[in-house]
Amino acid sequence: MSKVKEYSAMTKDKLMLYTFIALLVLVGVSYLSWGITPIIISAIAVLVAIGIDFLIAKVTSDSEVNTMSAAVFGLIVALSYSLGLPSMYAEEVSALSATDAYFFVIFITAIGMGLFKKIPNRKYVNPAAAAKLLVFLPLINTILLPKDHLITGMLGVPSLAGPIGYAVYGNNGLSSFAGYLLTSFGNPAVATPLVTDTNVYNMMLLQKFHGWIGGASSVAVIIVGIALFVICRRYIKWRITAAYLGTVTLLAFAFAFMYADPDPILRVVFHLFIGSSIFLAFFMATDPASTPLTHIGQLIFGFGLGALTLLIQTYMGFFGGSILALVLMNLTSPFLDKVGKMSPTAEKKEPKLPKAKQFEKVKVTQCIRCGACMRACCHKLSPILIKEAFDKTDIETLSKLQADLCDGCGHCNFVCPARIDVRGSVLRAKALLRQE
Repeated sequence: MSKVKEYSAMTKDKLMLYTFIALLVLVGVSYLSWGITPIIISAIAVLVAIGIDFLIAKVTSDSEVNTMSAAVFGLIVALSYSLGLPSMYAEEVSALSATDAYFFVIFITAIGMGLFKKIPNRKYVNPAAAAKLLVFLPLINTILLPKDHLITGMLGVPSLAGPIGYAVYGNNGLSSFAGYLLTSFGNPAVATPLVTDTNVYNMMLLQKFHGWIGGASSVAVIIVGIALFVICRRYIKWRITAAYLGTVTLLAFAFAFMYADPDPILRVVFHLFIGSSIFLAFFMATDPASTPLTHIGQLIFGFGLGALTLLIQTYMGFFGGSILALVLMNLTSPFLDKVGKMSPTAEKKEPKLPKAKQFEKVKVTQCIRCGACMRACCHKLSPILIKEAFDKTDIETLSKLQADLCDGCGHCNFVCPARIDVRGSVLRAKALLRQE
């Protein structure tokens, strides 16, 4: 770096700000389906998250105040919450409507911030996903599994472990899978929806009236998500999203062929555009702290997430199976970090770096595990992994990572949005190896 305070323009706070704005757009879109309730839920979650973040920072010595990160977490909790009561529900489910929904959001936000986000040194699972599963575990039959949702006398939820389609089996066609989707996610004001492919596609793509707040409009999620990826492309793990969506599409077609679906597109549309799937793909599966660092690790992660989602939704009857799949795949991240690391080389090759910006003040925060430093190293080292090994004085790992090849160019510091002195740690690791 030519100047002491010259860095890439992207910072952790700026990354969080862009994400916060993207999520706010989806809150606004959800107003069209549920009115003011999602806005209130979002405000509650953000305020609770920020308050807990501030409180933990005050009572502990090793925790920093990170308001934007907490605000983003609050919106993630709010937008991954389910609202709306489909017409086939057997009884009122208080957690799906105000004011009881407000208390559940408070519980999920508080548990997510305290138990999964702020207290651990490293996040091994997505805090919002893990907290939601924990809070709703006692209510699994009424909240997560649709088999107990139906009014007595209805023919039941059509199983995905068999052929699905638009066929009319009675009850005015509402016992078909397409009919179930329309009565579950469609406008409850329409008592007898017309079961057609156009109505199903419009509902799944444009506007849902039940399910995750953030997935109310799949089209809105895709547009906002892609825009965020373009702006923050070096720091967001978009490969996970691409691998997930690709895997879901291919496996859904495979399942449709296996079960001889009369309309294979229906199964694909369901698995891709159910609110829990499309929102999670763009805004939860890409959480940098609980996902792999390497590109190949991210692709494997996305493939595993997609495969598990299809299996859980098809054979467990858990239509929001992506959230359980995400927590399970998060646990593989420490192992996937070791897959696909670039091979260190003594030959120096200058990478393409983002535009530089002058900073009068530099704010240092915790590592977000974006992996940007790994792509910026001119010797193809893994600077953040070297730093972690150096902090543990793990000589064997430092040797395997070939920390001695570092020549102190500073590219890792330049691209780091957390402004961590990665270069300093790597150079100290190099000196430590020479002493051995």
